[in-house]
Amino acid sequence: MNKPSIKTAAAPVSRHALKVLLVDDDSFQLEMISGILESLGVTDVTRATSGEQALQKLSGKHGINLLLLDLHMPGMDGFKFMESLAKAGFAGSLIIVSGQSDDVMHAASMVAKLRRFTLLGTVPKPVGRAALSALLDKLG
Repeated sequence: MNKPSIKTAAAPVSRHALKVLLVDDDSFQLEMISGILESLGVTDVTRATSGEQALQKLSGKHGINLLLLDLHMPGMDGFKFMESLAKAGFAGSLIIVSGQSDDVMHAASMVAKLRRFTLLGTVPKPVGRAALSALLDKLG
């Protein structure tokens, strides 16, 4: 079976140059997190409401530098999504955003590291501007 081609770009210097894919099945969360990203200077945000939709958008979208991923989604959850993402060769950075317990967030972090993603960190819901800003600062 052929791997889908996912184009990623090297991490840019400025937040304005970031290309972000936000994956969450909750439309309120998509809206809220997009607003926070905009307030932090990130203007290129693509949204997906499922893992399947995110994979489609990744394969057809110009180089995504950063992916913000919810863990609890119907169909393909965040863990299955990370498996598909690794098989597709995603080379951008990852932030896990979830309302799950600390144990689940820790497990997701371990999976991301084992799959060799550039994990910037995890952010509990509701997402705070300061927490997200601190993780974006890791990009340089």
